Amino acid sequence: MWRAAASHLLRRRAAHPPPSPATATGAACALRHVRLFSPPPHPPSSRPTEAEAEVTAAEARRLVRLVGVEALKRRLRDGREEVVGYGELLDACVEAGAARTRRDAEALARAMDEAGVVLLFRDKAYLHPEKVVELVRRAVPLALSPENDSRKEELKKLQEKKEEIDKLAHKQVRRILWSGLGFFMCQVGLFFRLTFWEFSWDVMEPIAFFTTASGLLVGYAYFLITSRDPTYEDFMERLYLSRHRKLCAKNSFDMEKYLELQKHCKCPLEGHYPHGPKFHDL
Repeated sequence: MWRAAASHLLRRRAAHPPPSPATATGAACALRHVRLFSPPPHPPSSRPTEAEAEVTAAEARRLVRLVGVEALKRRLRDGREEVVGYGELLDACVEAGAARTRRDAEALARAMDEAGVVLLFRDKAYLHPEKVVELVRRAVPLALSPENDSRKEELKKLQEKKEEIDKLAHKQVRRILWSGLGFFMCQVGLFFRLTFWEFSWDVMEPIAFFTTASGLLVGYAYFLITSRDPTYEDFMERLYLSRHRKLCAKNSFDMEKYLELQKHCKCPLEGHYPHGPKFHDL
């Protein structure tokens, strides 16, 4: 029985001989040629469906509203007015297309107020809230540094030293001004003596004239140098600043460091240099 099976197997091999190496190589090359020159498979379609391509009505309304809001913001920023009435703001919201009804305009105004775009206060809309914040920050400085900050103690010492320098500069200025008053009184007394005792008015008249003209020339030169009116108050302030700078240099007072510490601590002290304190406050 096994002999019959072996004979059957031999007959099948003879009827279907195995391919030769050359035949196998040719078939592989043909298959490769077909793969190289055959068109690539089509990728899956990436086109959106009709449902995805369509814009819903809600999305369209939202886009239109955003365009209206941007137009409103640009209109408010580009305008010359910094403060408008609350009703005018609502009308502008409706006109720009940012809101359809009065109620929508009120909701939009509240949202803009919360976002910091405008500032609503007492039926007024401030279109530049950053300016209001800057004014409030200057009027009411905030002490952001801790209580145990060493720079506060240093600022306090510099403040005490500066007050002493201010008082000393003020005393020196007052002394100079009183000396000027004494000089002019002596001049008037001398002219009076020369006019009625030593000489006559015919001799003293040209002297008095040229003395007065010299004063006018000095005032005009002061105006040319300083570009300010030659007034007693202006002269006193400039004299005070001059004496103050000299005293600061003499006492090794660092004004830049003092101003830096003052800015850091946000303390509203006696004022801003270089104007200095007013004379009637000392």
